[in-house]
Amino acid sequence: MGDVGKLAMDKRLMKSGNSLYVCIPNEVAEMWNLQKGDEVHIEVAEGALKIEPKRPSAVQTISEEQLEAFGRAMRGIEAKVTMDAERCALELEFRGEDQESVKALVRNLWRNLPVLLAMLGVRTAEELSPTKPGTHGAGGEVLSE
Repeated sequence: MGDVGKLAMDKRLMKSGNSLYVCIPNEVAEMWNLQKGDEVHIEVAEGALKIEPKRPSAVQTISEEQLEAFGRAMRGIEAKVTMDAERCALELEFRGEDQESVKALVRNLWRNLPVLLAMLGVRTAEELSPTKPGTHGAGGEVLSE
């Protein structure tokens, strides 16, 4: 998340009961999409205290060859998006000759949906949907495998 490079600041420790805490500035919380209740990982090593978000936050680097192969596979996929304003629902349908690429696209969308929703400040897909990964939606379509 955030292409921050390096950021350093001094913060005062505060006390609540028997615990000490430090407040994270709003601009840092926004950079890392942190919200009240999110978990962080705290590590003490080599004389340093490190706090990291628990959810995946790193952007993976891919090679040009991988990007070109992905682009070729995705070019053969058509997406149909419909909206049901009355139910406040969107329906996504994907088609393509290479069914493995279509299935991979749907799996990747499903896996990344909670992160995309969190970026918008919306609860996770699991909280919004009565269906769980590996199940079928109301129309019988496979939501994930």
